[in-house]
Amino acid sequence: MANIVWHEKWGIELDLTRGDLGHESIPKLWELLYQNDRIDALRGVPVAKRGLQCGGVCRRAGVVAWMYLRERGGRREAVHERAEDEQRHRAPLSDEHKAYQERIVRAADSLGYPANSEVRTAVGPRSWIQTDTLVQGEGGIRVGWEIQLSSAGAEGPRSVKARASKAAKHGIIPAWHTDRSDYARRTDTHWTRSDHLPAEVIAKTGDLRVVSGFRVLDFWRCGIHALYRCPDTPNRCGKRHVTPKPRDVLFDDLVRKTAAGLIVPITHRTGSTTHRFWVTDADRDQGR
Repeated sequence: MANIVWHEKWGIELDLTRGDLGHESIPKLWELLYQNDRIDALRGVPVAKRGLQCGGVCRRAGVVAWMYLRERGGRREAVHERAEDEQRHRAPLSDEHKAYQERIVRAADSLGYPANSEVRTAVGPRSWIQTDTLVQGEGGIRVGWEIQLSSAGAEGPRSVKARASKAAKHGIIPAWHTDRSDYARRTDTHWTRSDHLPAEVIAKTGDLRVVSGFRVLDFWRCGIHALYRCPDTPNRCGKRHVTPKPRDVLFDDLVRKTAAGLIVPITHRTGSTTHRFWVTDADRDQGR
């Protein structure tokens, strides 16, 4: 949503924070505009043909972002047609977020892998994927890093699950990184976690350790000498099993090795529980 709307046909700005929309010489301006917009909606007129654009953040960025009007609980609102344009109004990135983005670019570039932040990838004539930092890796690999240091929904059209699924569907490997322990336990995508650190530490070239999200796969035969209990029966079944064991990895190595295809995301099921984490490509291949 936005408070400033640009009326393309009339060439005027409309300020939704003011009762008269900033035009006291035009009585009942909101009522007129809202009624016309509702009629257009009933007639099936596309939002892009109704003449209303975001006149604030989007227009200043040089982006044409079409809008429609609605009333909710007595509140007047102008709503972006596309969720991607709505995201442009989010709060500015934190210094920690930007430090992670810069570090990913630097780590990828050290091995010659092109990387850029705030990348839009077209996935249709009027749709795209916005990626925090996109790394172009070996043999066409594309890793889309998303740094999530604040609240993020698990369900819904703009949730982590939906965004990660959309990226994967269009050939971008979703890699979500956080400093929150509760996110490390989620299974809506492949999360990695580092300790909570200030921006100046994240930005340094020294070691930055990933303490959650990477595993080493321990393959073993379920016999009398096995170190682990059988995951399927109270006794020894004689079958081959795999036990994921947590391991730390350096963040820069994770960035470089995911781009090289040497660290890959896998889905591992234990009973009815699904786990998502990263392993070496050798472990993945052995487990197939």
